[in-house]
Amino acid sequence: MLRRWKRMKEEDGQGIAEFAIAIPLVLFVLLGILEFGWLFNAKITLTSAAREGARVAVVSTIDQRNRAYIASSEAVAGVSGITIPNDSTHFKYSTNDEIINNTNNAIVEIKGLVQPLVGLFFNGPVEIQAKAVMRIE
Repeated sequence: MLRRWKRMKEEDGQGIAEFAIAIPLVLFVLLGILEFGWLFNAKITLTSAAREGARVAVVSTIDQRNRAYIASSEAVAGVSGITIPNDSTHFKYSTNDEIINNTNNAIVEIKGLVQPLVGLFFNGPVEIQAKAVMRIE
């Protein structure tokens, strides 16, 4: 019985030491999962905003570019910390004619800026791209 008591006394701090070693790794992985989920949600939201902008441009008859921008920026307003600057490098609207299918398409390309949730893996805003193509009927 004395041997058992002596052996237990020698292992008193082992669990605390293992916990102190493992917890930073677990937190690092958890924060990475949160950051990835945040940016993935932003990508999905931005893709949806590009689709909304293309839809508005297709049904509009005048000023399609500005209407597409307004619809896209309203779709992401207050969601996931996304901003879409109104310049030609971050928001592009164009149309193209496909000769093969004999269709006219509206194309909306967005490069949105997303603030990271944790900030451990990325410094400053992250640029995420999305593109939507809709047929003009």
